[in-house]
Amino acid sequence: MVYQRVRLTLHIIGSFLKYFALAYIIPLCVAIYYGEKWQIFLYALLITLGIGLILEFRFKTERIIERSDGFIIVAFTWFFIPLLGTLPYVFPPVGLGFLDAFFEAMSGFTTTGATILEAGGTEAFFSLPRSVLLWRSLTQWLGGMGVIVLFIAILPRLTVGGSQLFDREFPGPMSERLRPRFRTTSRLLWTIYAGSTAAQIALLYFLARLPLFDSVCISFSTLSTGGFTPTVSSIGFYNNTLATYIIMVFMLLAGTNFLIHYHVFRGNFKIFRNEEFRLYLTVLAIAIFLIIFSQGFASYREGMFQAISIMTTTGFVTADFGDWHSGARIVLLALMFIGACGGSTGGGIKVMRALTLMKHTGVMMKRAISPKAVIPVKLNKMPLPEGIIRDIISFLFLYFLIAVIASIALCLLGINLETSISAVAATLGNVGPGLGGVGPTLNYAWLPSAAKGILIVCMWLGRLELFTALMIFFPRFWKG
Repeated sequence: MVYQRVRLTLHIIGSFLKYFALAYIIPLCVAIYYGEKWQIFLYALLITLGIGLILEFRFKTERIIERSDGFIIVAFTWFFIPLLGTLPYVFPPVGLGFLDAFFEAMSGFTTTGATILEAGGTEAFFSLPRSVLLWRSLTQWLGGMGVIVLFIAILPRLTVGGSQLFDREFPGPMSERLRPRFRTTSRLLWTIYAGSTAAQIALLYFLARLPLFDSVCISFSTLSTGGFTPTVSSIGFYNNTLATYIIMVFMLLAGTNFLIHYHVFRGNFKIFRNEEFRLYLTVLAIAIFLIIFSQGFASYREGMFQAISIMTTTGFVTADFGDWHSGARIVLLALMFIGACGGSTGGGIKVMRALTLMKHTGVMMKRAISPKAVIPVKLNKMPLPEGIIRDIISFLFLYFLIAVIASIALCLLGINLETSISAVAATLGNVGPGLGGVGPTLNYAWLPSAAKGILIVCMWLGRLELFTALMIFFPRFWKG
């Protein structure tokens, strides 16, 4: 049984890698256009394609993907793709060590945006070829909606059993599908995602007058809530007010459940009936008010931008919030944990879970007063099954338990408390910049190797929403 599961997993991952290799064509063409060392992407393409073909045909099987198989395939896919995504960083002229390259690749594909790269010849730009800078943003764009959701949309092999992968892969709790067929849902999600990205590129280039290359990189990192930019000082480098507001709007959209996008495109504008969306906007409004109150009205635009950027887990920066008032910083730290809406590209706990827990707490208090009363927990006027509530409580317990353990581990490595807690919050929530030693004007390069390894695991766990990743470590799971 275990052998058959492993065989199926390697076969499916091989199919994924075969198509994932094609992503290297984009930076390859950019490298040729700019006269850069294009061979690194050709080598990466051939190596990835070769490994994919070997796995696909060596472990060929007709076994149908079952529920338990979905956990294994998704967990290991999110390990192998970042692993092979390190190749452009390992080859010269970048030449990073393996651990640093894996950290950067995992940060990209999980849309975390934490970086180990430092400034190059100038204080503004990384000393990297443009093709590599594009690759960084492209990894985030592919990881935002999910590479497996993309493969489900295009691979005939996943017509049967692909729903098990969709349920394990799509970021955050999702209360409904756009269409009964998961494959159609995957295509619709990617269509909305790609269309929104194209719209942002056009606005940044034609209206805000940013360079086309920068517009593409920033848009890839915005809709994916990733946070990588071609510049060390992030969005603040451009000092472009219109571009800042455009990016704010698209970060807000990226942190919204994509079901709401779909309903709006279909002409249904009754989005404020959605309780999660209302809470999402409410929390943002309160956070913006508190930040402006502590920082002063003169910094209202920076306060708005950073609140949206951190809550949507994008991680773009226009100001050094590491030097802000402690009240503003604690608000941002809270937003790192809360995160964006379920069914969005954002990370964190998700507003959906926070809302459900709030409603469950209210119902428990009512039941304490009237023990015999039958009071269901309702979301959007629909009763929630007890199983979903139990799953959310378990998720929150595991989330904070892992955050505490990882923070303690970093402290034992000699890292101060503020840096440890915020680094874990920023990586487990897929945010990117933290506070203290990993603040918005700093990076993760100085951390010891063990700390980088811990944070790589945090990014992986955060993107897989814990259960999918942790399930494979239970011996009983492999006996089923």
